[in-house]
Amino acid sequence: MATTHHKLAGLDLIQTTYKKVNDHEIRTDILIPQKPHTGKRPVIIRFHGGGLVTGDSLFMDWWSHWVTDLAIESNAIMISPNYRLLPSVTSAQIYEDINDFWTWVHSSKFTDLLAAHSTPTEADLNRILTAGESAGGLLSISLALANTRLIRACTAAYPCVDLSAEAYSKPRDALPFGVDTPESVFDDALASFVDVESSAESERRLGFMLAGVQHGRFKDLYDAGVDGEVEARYPSVKLEKNKEVPAGGITIIHGKQDSVVPVEESEKFVVRAREVLKGKPGGDRISLTVKDGEHGFDADLRYEGWLKDSLQGAVTAWLE
Repeated sequence: MATTHHKLAGLDLIQTTYKKVNDHEIRTDILIPQKPHTGKRPVIIRFHGGGLVTGDSLFMDWWSHWVTDLAIESNAIMISPNYRLLPSVTSAQIYEDINDFWTWVHSSKFTDLLAAHSTPTEADLNRILTAGESAGGLLSISLALANTRLIRACTAAYPCVDLSAEAYSKPRDALPFGVDTPESVFDDALASFVDVESSAESERRLGFMLAGVQHGRFKDLYDAGVDGEVEARYPSVKLEKNKEVPAGGITIIHGKQDSVVPVEESEKFVVRAREVLKGKPGGDRISLTVKDGEHGFDADLRYEGWLKDSLQGAVTAWLE
């Protein structure tokens, strides 16, 4: 079970509902270091990956172990929410969930939940760091750009930061994970996903995601049913308009051999962000570290070595 997984060792788990849509409850997981702490704890908001179509907050195969290490070392509360999944909702509705989650984090419900824990604690909402893998990296960056004065720093692992790119609208020569998935898998699944889900780890959904990426169907899926809303859903557009990032900047890590989210997309985003933010607060803290590895290469990495060095600027800004 995820609650006893070795990646969560040293953390207490609280699970609760942060939002209800009709009869559907959306869960968030709160993880609190077990070691004693005096005073308010800094906060990590972490989003899970899965192409916005699959996954769960506590799906450990996609959980970056170093985030646990960072939480324990920093005595930080980690909050990891689920959100409704495509295609039974629109991408705009996913961002509605993220906004409602952000409101919930700043509500008395969250404060009271922490106070009622077996070891009562408090969150320091003036020290927030965001994190996420893949689609979770997209959500991490999006939330940070929407709340630049309230979030100290942003991190993202191999984020699909621009779903308007050709990598998501045209068929690929390089197969995601080297797997050839027929386009019919995408179409058959698209017609079958009717019920709203915010936690799903099925092979069918994974195949749906891989087929959509391979055959260039993902951009249309992301944009389906959405009129406008471009600024909220595309970080580059938000960045161009506001020309502002958290004071601790945006730190991205990416695998050189990533076959799902091409590393070139992160490279383009970082180059443009540095141009837009030149001479502005946080502009000197836009960084990308590329290492050998496939999509999800950091799942078992610990908070040490090159990874710790890469994140040091963001972590320092977060905790100061």
